Amino acid sequence: MGEGVGSHSGRASGRSWNVEALRSCIESYYPILYLVTFEEEECDNVIRGLAGDRKVIEWNLAVGCVDFDSKRSQTQYLDLPSALSNFLDQDLDNHFIVIRDAHAVLPNNPAAVSRLRALVRRIVHDDGTVATVFLVSSKAYVAPELEPFITVFDQAPPEEPDIKELIEDHARAYGYDIEDEVSYRLRDACRGLSRYEIGRLLNRGYQRDGTIRGDDVDLVLDEKKQIVRKSGMLEMVSAKAEMGDIGGLDGLKEWLAQKAKVMARLPDAKKRGIETPKGMMIVGMPGCGKSLTAKATSALFRLPLLRLDVGALMGRYVGDSEANMRRALHVADTVSPCVLWVDEIEKAFAGIGGGNSGGSEVTSRLFGHFLTWMQEKTKPVFVVATANDISVLPPELLRKGRFDETFYVDFPGERERRAILGVHLRSRKMNDSGIDLARLASETDGFSGADLEGVVKDSLEQAFVDGKPKTEMNDLLNAIDGNRKRAGVMKDSVKGLLTLKEYLVNASSSTALSRR
Repeated sequence: MGEGVGSHSGRASGRSWNVEALRSCIESYYPILYLVTFEEEECDNVIRGLAGDRKVIEWNLAVGCVDFDSKRSQTQYLDLPSALSNFLDQDLDNHFIVIRDAHAVLPNNPAAVSRLRALVRRIVHDDGTVATVFLVSSKAYVAPELEPFITVFDQAPPEEPDIKELIEDHARAYGYDIEDEVSYRLRDACRGLSRYEIGRLLNRGYQRDGTIRGDDVDLVLDEKKQIVRKSGMLEMVSAKAEMGDIGGLDGLKEWLAQKAKVMARLPDAKKRGIETPKGMMIVGMPGCGKSLTAKATSALFRLPLLRLDVGALMGRYVGDSEANMRRALHVADTVSPCVLWVDEIEKAFAGIGGGNSGGSEVTSRLFGHFLTWMQEKTKPVFVVATANDISVLPPELLRKGRFDETFYVDFPGERERRAILGVHLRSRKMNDSGIDLARLASETDGFSGADLEGVVKDSLEQAFVDGKPKTEMNDLLNAIDGNRKRAGVMKDSVKGLLTLKEYLVNASSSTALSRR
């Protein structure tokens, strides 16, 4: 922010706005600047700093025309059309006109839109009226009649230096010391939150025990869960799985471990010229651990896991679906750093480019918006896309630059089956003495990870029903026989997917194969 705008904290908050671009628009006589923000006090500081010797007049939906600084009512004009008529009767030269709650008052209000357009015509064509209109609201609404005259500015969340300053200011104000490691973790977790939200969380952490400690980072994750819940566009998934719960997939685990180290120290990595990890595509057989890997990735990165259901974004009216997609991705950016899980992505974007009309046109627009976001996103959102069959997806999705890597997950080999069975036995506290894991692995050729879990669960249940004190080897072998037919049907049904392995190898030299 430029000098003279607010206090020291006001200058820090001004970095959330492109103040120089705002000033340039004002000096170039742009008639309407739309400021999208929840934090009106900071917005007032920005407008006040830009105003200089200009007079600022304000209208808001709650009170009507008010004094810009005190917010006290000045006139009887409570409705916007009447207030705009009053403005049109005044000398507005060298004025800022602030209209709040624009998104709530302009839709379905033709009188307000028409009079605002008359005000714009006066500003544009009358050399004696040098003025700027500021529309201020929590989300943008641009009436078609006003679109050519409006320039939209979004308030960016505080960057790392601003967050650090907020934490240090809070520590000084309340007289406590904060460890460097705690400050680092807190700054990293608070990325994407507003200054108000960060201040509220610091106060809450301080009220618990009179200081800020490492466990206060959990409060930030709780706050981000609230953001996701209120959006209605994404689902916050509880990521209880860990990499140790996945049998096999050693290459994928090693790759993720390296990315986790980058994500954990992202500011330092960027200083070394390392790019923010984009994400990965996991393709392959149903029941072979793709969803479990997405959850384990979140736990490994120590980041919240958001699940995007593209089908749920479809709206009733024209433009609703695209708006929902933009909102969902905006929430992901806001909650970042995070892991965004797009499950069964082929079901969401199948058939694009097939020449169909209607719903496929909407899907194509959603796909285009998603691709653009993937390519250009700057926020630390690690995307994990899972798919059973990518042959129905357009090749643009797999182009280098969308994802860092693509992994193909086949049916587990014998060594991996042994590891998977061991994981499920240990997770159910089953004593593996007398259990020949090598034989079980050899008997389960063609079983998926889900099939192997089913074997363990079925054997455990049958032993309980039979009154046995523990599950024995014969119980597991019987469960294998019971699950063999189902596993065989699954293997036959996905034979066509086996060609994906060759396809992926030929498609990109960087494609990694996790099994076989």
